[in-house]
Amino acid sequence: MSKTKKKPKYSRGERTFRSLLIATIVCASLWGMWHILVPKPATADNSTPGKPISSEAGETTDAAPVNQETPEPDGPYTRRENCWTFLLVGMDRGGGNTDSLMLATYDVDKQTVGVASIARDTRVDVQRKLKKINAAYAISGGMDGLIDEVSMTFGVPIDYYLRVNIRGFVRLVDAVDGVDFNIPCYMNYDDPEQDLSIHYSKGIRHLTGQQALEVCRFRQNNDGSGYGDEGRQQTQRGVLTEVLKKVLSNPGKVDEYIRIAQENLDTNLTASNMAWFATKIVGFDLENLHAMAMPCEWHNPYMYLDPNATLELVNEYLNPYTTPRTMDQLDIISRQ
Repeated sequence: MSKTKKKPKYSRGERTFRSLLIATIVCASLWGMWHILVPKPATADNSTPGKPISSEAGETTDAAPVNQETPEPDGPYTRRENCWTFLLVGMDRGGGNTDSLMLATYDVDKQTVGVASIARDTRVDVQRKLKKINAAYAISGGMDGLIDEVSMTFGVPIDYYLRVNIRGFVRLVDAVDGVDFNIPCYMNYDDPEQDLSIHYSKGIRHLTGQQALEVCRFRQNNDGSGYGDEGRQQTQRGVLTEVLKKVLSNPGKVDEYIRIAQENLDTNLTASNMAWFATKIVGFDLENLHAMAMPCEWHNPYMYLDPNATLELVNEYLNPYTTPRTMDQLDIISRQ
């Protein structure tokens, strides 16, 4: 009859050490798995093929982080550590043009975000007859063509794009139970062709998703009064800021946010990319969100960028490089 092997006896200190060692190994393993399954997102200068979570129709399509070559007269620039750029795109209803464009840079280490609205009628340096930047998507090759034109104009490589349809915006606002917004002017506009009817008084009002969309789409009243494209950009930034505040203050609805994104967002961010950024944006202080418009002036039929002011804005809020951009690295058309 074999004797039962006795388990070795450990002192209290030895048991504590063993427990700490096991916990350390488990934590290290989980940490390693996290970085394998959820790696740091690539940049346009060092792209890795990926898959978007969905197309606008809800179908998955192959894609990769954008990889353009921004001209560098003195060789390649060094990218800032943990800093990414994004192009945010809203499509118009029924047409092939973009209705809203925003260029954004997120510095994870500094926890700052710079977002600049780009006027739809911005004059760009292209060969096509219609030289407005919002025509790039329809005429110059879809998202790739649009990204190339934005990157060329502002001298900023674009790592990732997010194209949101109207339904997604409405659903997101409704998901956070609407937003309070100070409507800047009296709005009285009807367009039967677009099935658009906008009627609001000036002042603070609680907006549902559909109402927020109408306020964001407003440019001028039927009698010609209003604020035009520049005022519309400011209103859009204001509404989006309020929506972002509500989203960040309601992390318990993350599953609903994900469903809305899957059904209404077209992006070259992978699911693991989004998970990585989600862990970094938690607790983001909205005081570090800097929203503005690209400086430009209207001269029919285009908006012309102010070269010096644009370069200053790019370097202060959007430049992902360690070295400032120079005027010859932007491609801005001045009014003749």
